[in-house]
Amino acid sequence: MRRTLWTAILALPLAASGAGKFEPEDGKTILIVGQERSEIARYWSEVGPAGGYMLYGSLPALDGIRGPARGSGCSDSGWMDFGDWARGYPDTVAQVGLYMVGVTEAVAAGEMDPAVAELGRILRESRKPVFLRIGYECDGPWNRYPPEPYKRAWRRIADILRGRTVGRARPIAPVTNVALVWHSAAYVTNAGHRFREWYPGDDSVDWVAVSWFPWARPEDEAVAAAARDEVAAFARQHRKPLMIAEAAPKSFFEADAPDAWKGWHARVLAWIAQNDVKAYSYINQDWHAMPQWQAACGGGDWGDTRVQKPGTVILDAWRHEMSGARWLKQGPGLFPAIAFAPERR
Repeated sequence: MRRTLWTAILALPLAASGAGKFEPEDGKTILIVGQERSEIARYWSEVGPAGGYMLYGSLPALDGIRGPARGSGCSDSGWMDFGDWARGYPDTVAQVGLYMVGVTEAVAAGEMDPAVAELGRILRESRKPVFLRIGYECDGPWNRYPPEPYKRAWRRIADILRGRTVGRARPIAPVTNVALVWHSAAYVTNAGHRFREWYPGDDSVDWVAVSWFPWARPEDEAVAAAARDEVAAFARQHRKPLMIAEAAPKSFFEADAPDAWKGWHARVLAWIAQNDVKAYSYINQDWHAMPQWQAACGGGDWGDTRVQKPGTVILDAWRHEMSGARWLKQGPGLFPAIAFAPERR
């Protein structure tokens, strides 16, 4: 069931958790599912509850955050709807990707401060934990973020959300239910910069994250694997909890393929255990159903990555894995496990 009682949460004592913001204790991982409203609902009804809900928005429009939003044509990736999560999925976290392509300099210069303040208000009003990926996949060549403006934009957003005085604007109350996630694509970087050149600093980052998608060419697979390991080592060095912020097997290991579990899912799960990944965001959707990901829009290899896809050979294994002690899912124990308690109204 999607609905539980808030009073059950408030009655529970806070359990042991990690040192980072909303970090579970070692050996525990929050399961987060994305990335489109109807597909998330379908996962809940056909597979079972997850611990989190994954979506996207952008600055300055706050599309999908301020209200339900859906693109058109090759920008149509389905409904993004923060309010759907806030109202309909209690005892869960949200994981929000904030798109800043084309406005990074403006954000850094303070031109987006009112939108950032409104973002903070909306996130605060949910009264539930939110993981905010500012300028996700910051080093990916497809985003073309220049490192220095990106870092300035990140720090400005972080300062506003944490209630610090920025420019001439009156500071907002700190948004205490938000953890800030710095997300590397874990692949080839933009203009050959080292991934760490985008890092805005330990004082403004709560979590470090990577993406994990398969590649058609073995040489690309090798680059991605090495990059993931390097980012994981960086997270340990900086004492930040590690998240897989985007992951899906694409068309290469769909759920009806005989090698789907061993060829992809088992590898990801082994890496999660090896690196003590504290949150795993799996994109469980039929990508072909969304125009943005179809061949006509240049995205023909995304496939159908639903674990419950018709003909699946992995659904039982997925359910068995996710019923294990590692996985944190919807329920009254989730918030205590990450040391979160809602602010009093």
